[in-house]
Amino acid sequence: MPLLFDSDYEILHKAAVDFEEEDSARFLILKNFLLPIGIYMSDEKPVDGAHVLYVIPRNYNSSGGDMFWVYPRLHRADGKPIPNTGGPRPNEDSRTHNGLVFCRWSRHWHNNPWKPKVDNIQTIMDRISWAFKYPDARR
Repeated sequence: MPLLFDSDYEILHKAAVDFEEEDSARFLILKNFLLPIGIYMSDEKPVDGAHVLYVIPRNYNSSGGDMFWVYPRLHRADGKPIPNTGGPRPNEDSRTHNGLVFCRWSRHWHNNPWKPKVDNIQTIMDRISWAFKYPDARR
């Protein structure tokens, strides 16, 4: 059974987003999601893309979720911490898919709540882009 609606898959295809799904865990993995240039590093090297794992809620699209997971683990190039994130260690709420450990990013959208039957996968991708653009998690 598909995780998303047909209209969501159309959005992903039109945007040329490379993705995969794991139905049993309800994982949607957005591959090589673009990161803002110059903000992130991984393994002490600049990175401009990461895989993003998003758990599609069973009640999608009544709820859009408020967390996503990233591989590889990202660090800010300026050395500042990224709030509300967890690492790959046990008890840090990571997710594993195809042997890759994805690190948690928790972001809440109280000022812009999910609009059932209006919001869609584009909203999710816009929220993820916003979170990467503003890693201090402040609006």
